Amino acid sequence: MDNIDLSIIVPVFNVEGYLKRALDSILLQPSSITYEILLIDDGSNDKSGAICDEYQSNFSNIFVSHIENNGVAEARNLGISLSGGNYLYFMDPDDFVSEDFFEKIFPNLNDKWDVLCFGYNEIKENKDTILSCRPHFYTHCGLLGKNEFRNKFIELFKTDMMYNVWSRIYNKEFILKNNIKFPSKPIGEDTLFNFQVYQQLDNILFIDSTLYNYIAGRSGSALTSYHPKRIEFQLDELQELHKLLEQFQLEDATLMQDIKTKIIISSVFQISNLKLKRQEKIELLQSIISNKAFDNIFSGNGDQIIGPYNMLLRQRNISSFLRRLSIDLLTQKKFRTVIFIEKMKMNPILRKIAFK
Repeated sequence: MDNIDLSIIVPVFNVEGYLKRALDSILLQPSSITYEILLIDDGSNDKSGAICDEYQSNFSNIFVSHIENNGVAEARNLGISLSGGNYLYFMDPDDFVSEDFFEKIFPNLNDKWDVLCFGYNEIKENKDTILSCRPHFYTHCGLLGKNEFRNKFIELFKTDMMYNVWSRIYNKEFILKNNIKFPSKPIGEDTLFNFQVYQQLDNILFIDSTLYNYIAGRSGSALTSYHPKRIEFQLDELQELHKLLEQFQLEDATLMQDIKTKIIISSVFQISNLKLKRQEKIELLQSIISNKAFDNIFSGNGDQIIGPYNMLLRQRNISSFLRRLSIDLLTQKKFRTVIFIEKMKMNPILRKIAFK
């Protein structure tokens, strides 16, 4: 294909039940944009690879690469190296784009920006039934230069919309010029990729459209499984954020503390929702409360805080552990309440004990 506007890069791994919906959401809508879809099959052991091949045989703008399982970062980096488009878009294979994706993107494909950002819908579903749909969108839209973006960075970052790669399009020339790649990490590669982008960009465009549908909490996704070094990786991300703020000559101790709290608490919620034996959950929870970051979110009160949690875990009482944690956080106002409440609502145990 010649003169490709947009390269859509999709890392694929064991998503046979979702992949067709993702691809059809792109292929079945009209487009004034010339685009290609690069499917990087990352060693799937279900029917995902065969689905990729089927679509490649039916569409001339779909290209498939089958590789050994090396993780999403390596798959996306390969996609960048194979891409022929002027712009790059990274889509997850279990989500889908909105029906007006191309219509809204087309007028904005120009060389005036390094990154284009748009809103998305956060969807919770049960099989084919949508249980909830929460839109996320930017209140400020328009083109920001480097200095204006840096001045607004903390405000933008607090929206929790600046981590992902699937609600933004990247100018390929900008990515290549600055040698920006996804780091090979099991989690958090999106965030670290974007930190490199934010460090180097000269112009960033925000548009008033929700163009992506993110499926939250899919079983088997990176967000519903628990990596034993998750907290370490996320605290490393926090250090990278701190370096970025220093470069931007910004400081917000509250933001850093809020994020640290979110890292710890979201890990607790995730563990409590895992399909594990009670003892396995208790061991994971014990590893969290022994982490120095857990003590720090309660102002370093040491045994005064951690002791009661240890006792509840020795009693194998996870529900009381969660109840005490929710009360301690809300009492000390150590967490942004809206996010905290949303996390609790996602947890069936916390929903019962905190909202009865």
